[in-house]
Amino acid sequence: MKIIDDIKQQVEKEMKKFDPRLAEKKYMKITQSIKDLFLKAVVSEKQTIKAAAHSIGINYSSAKAIWAEFRAKQKMKKNKKVDGHDKQASREVVKRCQYKILNGCNKIKKLFMEIKSSVAQRLNSTYMISLEQHI
Repeated sequence: MKIIDDIKQQVEKEMKKFDPRLAEKKYMKITQSIKDLFLKAVVSEKQTIKAAAHSIGINYSSAKAIWAEFRAKQKMKKNKKVDGHDKQASREVVKRCQYKILNGCNKIKKLFMEIKSSVAQRLNSTYMISLEQHI
């Protein structure tokens, strides 16, 4: 078997001379159990990424990739929870005609107050006119 391994190495060296992309890349497959061990070491045991990677026996760059993936998943979970609360709150704010209530809009408040006062003045004046007609 040693002869076959030597031949493979010779072939790979020759292939690298022509095109480096043709040579076989040797990567370590990171399984889910290794990821879980790493995350447990970092999260539960409060180890640094570098120390946890060294203790498990994986590359620092692989460890950073695992950590980045974990953080992205955590952010997605957090956003889903926040979005769920927003959807419930928006459902409560929607009126029967499905227009949202605008809170804090000064222009709309002013317009509403003007309409309200003008309607009140008209009601008062028509009421007074109708009373004068009866007297």
